[in-house]
Amino acid sequence: MKKIGFGIILAALLAAPALALDVTPLQIGLAGESAQLFAPETRVMGLRLNLALSENDDVTGLDAGLFSHATRMTAIQLNLGNWVDAEFVGVSVGLFSTMGSATGVQAGLFNTVKHDLNGFQFGAFNRADDVEGFQVGLINRTVSLRGIQLGLINIVEGGPVTFFPIVNAAF
Repeated sequence: MKKIGFGIILAALLAAPALALDVTPLQIGLAGESAQLFAPETRVMGLRLNLALSENDDVTGLDAGLFSHATRMTAIQLNLGNWVDAEFVGVSVGLFSTMGSATGVQAGLFNTVKHDLNGFQFGAFNRADDVEGFQVGLINRTVSLRGIQLGLINIVEGGPVTFFPIVNAAF
């Protein structure tokens, strides 16, 4: 336990010069913007550890822990919950994740993209407004599809066939 505490203190000290900059290589969050090393406006380029929750406007790198919140992210996310308000590029793995728009892979039980998905969704429930790629899950829902849905229930609200079980495709 002492080694972990020492490691966190050492990492904070090494990241201290970034206080004067708008960028940090390390962010550690305990409870959102009120309890994290750097302010939400500080760009994270490196590692962000979410011991409970971290909140930053812009994150590039590896994002890992319990809960994550960002405005824009280009990263590998490994959290229980992932939330990106605007643009996400990368791989997101967690129990649930919600993105404004996403390019890459979203894997978890519940995956939602408010706007455009370019890539893959794997989960029990997948939802995106515009899918260009693949949705694989028990329930897949989209407004428009340019790709393939594999699942028990596949819904394309704006398509010629709005519901089709097992496999649904549109190009």
